[in-house]
Amino acid sequence: MHMAHITLLASALLCNAFVHGSASASVPPAVTDQATPSAPAAVPVAAPAAAPATLMPQSPLLNTPEAVSTTASATPERTLPVDPVLLHLGKTVAGERSISVTYEGNTYIFANAGTRDQFNRDPARFAAQQGGACGRMGPLGGLGDARRYALQEGMLYFFASDECMKLFRAQPRRYMEPADELPAGTPEQQAAGLAALDRWIAWAGGRDAVKAAKVFTQVSTRRVLQGADSWDVTETLEFAGPHTMRRMDAWQKVGGTAKDNYQYETLLTPDTAVITSSNGRTTPLVDSRRTAFERLMNRQPYAIMRARYRPEAGLLALKTGEGTLGDARCDYIVTWFEGNATYLAIDKETGRLVQISHPGRFGDASIASLTMDAVAYAGPDALRLPTQWVVSRNAEKDGIKGPVASIKVTTPVAP
Repeated sequence: MHMAHITLLASALLCNAFVHGSASASVPPAVTDQATPSAPAAVPVAAPAAAPATLMPQSPLLNTPEAVSTTASATPERTLPVDPVLLHLGKTVAGERSISVTYEGNTYIFANAGTRDQFNRDPARFAAQQGGACGRMGPLGGLGDARRYALQEGMLYFFASDECMKLFRAQPRRYMEPADELPAGTPEQQAAGLAALDRWIAWAGGRDAVKAAKVFTQVSTRRVLQGADSWDVTETLEFAGPHTMRRMDAWQKVGGTAKDNYQYETLLTPDTAVITSSNGRTTPLVDSRRTAFERLMNRQPYAIMRARYRPEAGLLALKTGEGTLGDARCDYIVTWFEGNATYLAIDKETGRLVQISHPGRFGDASIASLTMDAVAYAGPDALRLPTQWVVSRNAEKDGIKGPVASIKVTTPVAP
């Protein structure tokens, strides 16, 4: 089953798989909602209850970015109260604050200098996953509180709330985000995959148009219900280079005033990676969280096209099968670059991009197999890229149609 991609919409849902008609395709591994037999080890130290807070609306794509509350009491604790090395050995031992190490923005305290030195030899093994982002909400969600922790399959997770911790501990595999696997194939599959990719690029405007479109902007607006309030959410995605990208979500309360409006922005440049919000909070993204954002953005059709002409990206395209989607006979291909695998269905006759899919977070922040069917396209003043999708989850029959996006591509003017 194929998995979709929440890019244009943050209201992503999905449609059926690449396994339609008489054909079968090589597809990503299914993501199940089954609970694992064993619960995570180590019962966390209970965190003090936070004072009631006025919650800001959440970004559906980033699942509660930083600054979900306007109160100082919502600031998460960043110091793990127990020795992380001993925790991995099944021992819950309080650490000494005089023996500490700060790693990826979190502080770890140790029972003795020996465990501290062991941590320093391999910090990634013992430190919290995702830079301490909430284990349930994922690397682009809010930060977890170090007093709420669990060890699952040898990996340490923090949680933003008791509810997040409870849900994760009940079904950890539901929220653990796997890395994409590097696909492998024969030389014939590689040649056929690149041929299909080039056919899509020709349909979209051609090689020269893709190479010239160095700045890409996509804007869409949708209305969402959050609690008792309705909000108009305008999402802006921008690419200005291989590692220069931005996503902004502006929330405007229907019937509200300017003080009810909020904005979240994730900005990456070669030297910068931060999430900012309109309440004034700015949070640097550690490397693992930066990678997660780049991975999400690089699933955009525009980014895949651009990677075709970036030798340093190391783009791989493999044909995995073929079949019929609607009235289109399609080649199924998997593309890979910079750690990102995305599955495409391309019309064999025209080169039109019909479907795109990959694993991603969905709705309640669980990992799902997402599939998007393109139903509208930009053009002719922009590359012919999808502007509207029907998105479905886990090969469900009926998907949800997202908003129509506007697309602009430009070539920077030389100074």
